[in-house]
Amino acid sequence: MLSKQRACALPRREILRGKSTISSLFNEGARLKGGPFLMLYTCSRQGDRNGCTPVRVLFTVGKKLVPRAVDRNRIKRLMREAYRLEKKALSGLIVSEGDGASYQVLLAFLYRGRTNNVPPLVEFRTEIRRMLNTMVSKGLAQPQDGGRIEHNE
Repeated sequence: MLSKQRACALPRREILRGKSTISSLFNEGARLKGGPFLMLYTCSRQGDRNGCTPVRVLFTVGKKLVPRAVDRNRIKRLMREAYRLEKKALSGLIVSEGDGASYQVLLAFLYRGRTNNVPPLVEFRTEIRRMLNTMVSKGLAQPQDGGRIEHNE
């Protein structure tokens, strides 16, 4: 059994990587706005790789909005921490198709605020929690191939 600390971790394998995967998320993903964030999400068929996780996530801050790298990195750290603490909303998410094929939910959080008023961690957590709960409750991350999303508690 994992300790509570490890259950809330954000391991490297949950971070979304790969140019083709990211570009398909930005081109085909649905959007959800909230506070200083824009969340993109879609479902993708999982590869045959071992250790695939059901949810993969990306955090980005635009260079035009936040010119200083120090500020961009701080905002990304706050976003990662807020997601790590609130990802339990996705804990029972199972994305599957009738034939048993499994899917991954791909998420991207884009920061759209300004540098001069970076919200505290509490506000980041509130907005991320609200967006994740909205996505799960409305079943917004439906696979394109007609699969189903179930939320088991």
